[in-house]
Amino acid sequence: MTDLMSQLPQPIVERMGRMSGMAMRSIIALMDEQPDTYAALVERIGTWDDDPGRTPYPRPRYEFALQEALRIVGDAMTAISERSPLPNEPVVEGARDYVERFAPAQFRDEALAKLDAIPPGHEPVDFGGEGGEGVGPVDFVVATAVAGWLVSGAGGRMATQENIRLMLLRQARSAESTATGAPEREQINEVSDDAALALLADLYDEDYAGLIPPDPKRRGPWEWDMLAVLKTHLLETPAEATTDEQRQTLKEKLLTVLQAAAATQKPKPTVRPVGKRNQPKRKPRRKR
Repeated sequence: MTDLMSQLPQPIVERMGRMSGMAMRSIIALMDEQPDTYAALVERIGTWDDDPGRTPYPRPRYEFALQEALRIVGDAMTAISERSPLPNEPVVEGARDYVERFAPAQFRDEALAKLDAIPPGHEPVDFGGEGGEGVGPVDFVVATAVAGWLVSGAGGRMATQENIRLMLLRQARSAESTATGAPEREQINEVSDDAALALLADLYDEDYAGLIPPDPKRRGPWEWDMLAVLKTHLLETPAEATTDEQRQTLKEKLLTVLQAAAATQKPKPTVRPVGKRNQPKRKPRRKR
């Protein structure tokens, strides 16, 4: 997207960056179960073009944000389908739950009706509706609800949600940096492993941080998830500005990762000893 945007007028570049960033943050808000944040983003996408000095936009206001949400849906569906086909029914059911719990009230009924109209089975579906001039906030709500359910685990079909959240945040920040025209050297879209491990050592101690192997090839999924929790925080808040409340929240998230890892550990099967089995000698019966 960056190469394409470099060839476009700055007002269009700014709009595309803002819409992409808000789409990613909308999905993150659903992952984090933050309905107020989600509602504010849905509304802001629709009012952004009304700000003073904006260049009139000839296309539907939600169109590009919808496309960005559908991009995440497509990527997630592809990743899941590589392991096993995903029918429409669980996707609709999962998205319904997100709409019912988090969608703004004024869009909820229509969004649920659109989900109910999706056919069962494995028939290809455009979760963004029919598109065209009729694209609006309801289509965006449906698409982000589907995306939110998929990247939040898709009913146990996807793992490493923390890494997915980090990926979405990186994309949001990159798009927002492009929108502002910030030089690449001034953009902060990545956090090093060393910075994340330093924060972990500050939260606990050096020995605790040393439990995560420095060699990425030796890390397990839960170790990557722990680093993703720390990196997600550092992308938005410098380590030195981390408050006591944020430190406690980080510890709770790290504990959740560890508990999830422990729950997936299969107990070692009991192995019966192999070899000759010594049977007690039977006493001969006495003759009567």
